[in-house]
Amino acid sequence: MIQYSSSKGISLVEVIIGTALILLSLTGLTTAYSFYLKAGLQNTDNLKAAFLLQEGVEAATLIRDDNWGAFASLATGTPYYLSWNNSKWNTTTTPLIIDGVFRRTVLLEDVYRRNLGKDIVEITSGDAKSLDAGTKKVTVHVFIVNSATTTLDKQMETYLANLFE
Repeated sequence: MIQYSSSKGISLVEVIIGTALILLSLTGLTTAYSFYLKAGLQNTDNLKAAFLLQEGVEAATLIRDDNWGAFASLATGTPYYLSWNNSKWNTTTTPLIIDGVFRRTVLLEDVYRRNLGKDIVEITSGDAKSLDAGTKKVTVHVFIVNSATTTLDKQMETYLANLFE
């Protein structure tokens, strides 16, 4: 008598199901990788922007330290760009793009102090106030240029005073 064994091979249905499971797994892994790569690149842009903000404040401080008169005479409300000439920082009104991606501006504003207490107040404050010629409000602004998908817009504010008076 002849006996037939039913476990001699793999049926076509088993091959198709196995292949489908492998393809689904690979698709899921590829999608997850793509998502995390995009998130990582966004985080890189945020870190670069943070470093550029800090560098902008430090550059404004160095410009102040170099010559308060030149620093204080910069027009208030005008966005300036920072340029490095291998020895010191300079301001310019010509737009500069950093790393082909970022634009950084520095904006100076006058500072007003309350006559009683000498606290810094807004110009729109109803308190009696006077202009503090020895202090400037500095706002550094960093954003991505020509970005259709990423919106990154960060700014940092500080006050710089004439330390050498």
